[in-house]
Amino acid sequence: MRPGLPVVLDVVDRRCVVVGAGAGGRRKLAALVAAGARVTVIDPAGLDQAALRDVAPEVAWGEVGIDVVTRRWQPGDGAEATLVVVATDDPEVNAAVAAEATTAGALVLRSDGAEAGDLRLPAVARRSHLTVAVDSGGGSPALAAVARNEIIRLLAADGERWDELARWAVEHRPVSVVDVEARLAALRGRP
Repeated sequence: MRPGLPVVLDVVDRRCVVVGAGAGGRRKLAALVAAGARVTVIDPAGLDQAALRDVAPEVAWGEVGIDVVTRRWQPGDGAEATLVVVATDDPEVNAAVAAEATTAGALVLRSDGAEAGDLRLPAVARRSHLTVAVDSGGGSPALAAVARNEIIRLLAADGERWDELARWAVEHRPVSVVDVEARLAALRGRP
């Protein structure tokens, strides 16, 4: 397991390619669409729209522009992509796609092994202006998801205060950690 560098990658209006539309590919697709990416999905079987609703019911899939290419990956498919997600069930195809995407200058996320790509997607919790990402170094995505669910529970228990704190912090930017902690304490009614 490698610790990696936690970052937020801005993919708004950037071309991203998902190769493989199975369960793993659909989860990554949902994350990319939620982040505003322009996504092309490449899979010989196409894309099951009903399965997308199961993965991310909050997304208005009928309004999302996803290009679906119903065939196998071909050389050049990753051209001008910011990110290529490799999510097939064939390790040889995954290796070939990743190698070509890397040569083309794209970041690569491989669902068949966190250490085989450039990055991995953490389990994410969002509330107002706050995004919390939990990563297990690729060792246990399930553990990261459980930790994320606990964070969601904690944020929800104090949700209105977090929303107000987020609005205040954005309006008074830049503020220090001490200022934000003091504001949170005041919202909770503590000195």
